[in-house]
Amino acid sequence: MVISLCFFADGALLGSWASRVPAVQDHAGLTNPQLGVALFASALGALVAMPIAGRLCDRIGSRAVLVVALLGTCGALLLTSFATGLPTLAAALFAFGAGFGSTNVAANAQGLALERTRKRRILSSLHAAFSAGGLAGAGLGGLVAAAEIGPQTHFAVVCVVLAGTTVGLTPTLLPEKGVDAGTRPTFRIGRALLLIGVAAFCCMLAEGAAVDWSAVYLSRSAGAGAAVAALGYSAFSLAMTASRLAGDRISERLAPSALVGAGGAVAAAGLGGALALGSVAAGIVGFVAMGAGLGVVIPVLFRAAGTSAGVSPGVGVATASTIGWLGFLAGPAAIGFVAGVVGLRTALGIVVGMTLLLAVLGRGIRADDREVEVLSLSERRRGLSPAGTSAGR
Repeated sequence: MVISLCFFADGALLGSWASRVPAVQDHAGLTNPQLGVALFASALGALVAMPIAGRLCDRIGSRAVLVVALLGTCGALLLTSFATGLPTLAAALFAFGAGFGSTNVAANAQGLALERTRKRRILSSLHAAFSAGGLAGAGLGGLVAAAEIGPQTHFAVVCVVLAGTTVGLTPTLLPEKGVDAGTRPTFRIGRALLLIGVAAFCCMLAEGAAVDWSAVYLSRSAGAGAAVAALGYSAFSLAMTASRLAGDRISERLAPSALVGAGGAVAAAGLGGALALGSVAAGIVGFVAMGAGLGVVIPVLFRAAGTSAGVSPGVGVATASTIGWLGFLAGPAAIGFVAGVVGLRTALGIVVGMTLLLAVLGRGIRADDREVEVLSLSERRRGLSPAGTSAGR
């Protein structure tokens, strides 16, 4: 599936960057606090660009936005490897964050359009492709770093391959048209979309905590060695990928409210139990449970946001993405602050609380199937059309 390759490419770009941060930091000559400022520029770029990308999807269509955003992300990644100080790295990372955020919005809009066309749920498997791309990018980055190949050569090869692939795939993406000016929904964050955004905030806060704190918790609080501690996020990522691969079939059997509620509950129970036991094995199992529970949630929330009444798919996804991204950024920082007062093990209770809140909020999540009319698995097996008649008759 062509759109899945775009999701994979987006994840691969992020994984490539994550694997070479130390090398880029050394080349730019930055201290850790300076690197933090540069990374904040990346987050700021994503927050600024995502709402704009949603509007552009309305005006010119998600295909054009997706292609330009992916190409821009490739170029920005390459620029980071040439940075020689804080200003240049911050500027490159701002562009990288803007491209990454815009790609997310446009790719999800393309995914929703494909769901409407195929009359089946595929968004979760597309997010699985993103997760797989992240793992591939990070894994390749580790191998390249071990071979002592610099980030400039590494990023140049990655960007040429992914940019060339993007250009080649352009004609096969859905030629989704922008929303006509006379029919474009007024942008407003109603109660339903706000609820989805808050749920995305909770989910992505937990995901951000796993990214930034899983290895630290396992090594400093549970007593794992460096190699074992690194398994925490790897286990989380693999569980999330597997969960997303199965997510579309699960979503055909469970309502969005049940799926989000169950995902939050599994994540809360897994991490809560791990913190209570405090062992290395329990910690790894807890992060696996988090990945499995949360993996199916974001695709469901983005589908619900993209079909929310009163807003277009692009604006709906952009709103949920932006609010969720705030959680991804604010959560790890808040956990670090609280950990300085009460310890990391206790501070991670914030994540348990947020996933419990996600489980409660899930009861109010609804997907509006007026725009995404999807056949159930049993209906497809019987060869029925959305109206209940035999397909082709």
